Amino acid sequence: MKLVHLLSRGLGAVCGAALALAWVYAVWIPAAGIALTGMSFVVGIALALAALIAVIASVHGHAAVVVIVFVASFFPVGAVLMTADHWLRWIGVLDLGLLVAGVGMWLGARAGERALPSA
Repeated sequence: MKLVHLLSRGLGAVCGAALALAWVYAVWIPAAGIALTGMSFVVGIALALAALIAVIASVHGHAAVVVIVFVASFFPVGAVLMTADHWLRWIGVLDLGLLVAGVGMWLGARAGERALPSA
């Protein structure tokens, strides 16, 4: 279970970093195509910041924070983007990666394995 915990932490960090980069790219490059109704610069930056928080939480093994970031990111925007016929669909897929990472970290810790101590 320790391996599941470590792999989940890595998955969460990779998905969070990719989400942050995707949101920053989508917000700053006008041709990237955030032409969705209700989407604004502030929402994109807030979701990029939430993705960075997920990276930090994943590195430290905080499953609850990763799942909270998933809920905050997926249900307002990620679920809608999953149906988009555009590269922005990957934002929704990466959000689901955060859910898998959070559940994996929780299961790894739940089985009696503790996160590796920081040096």
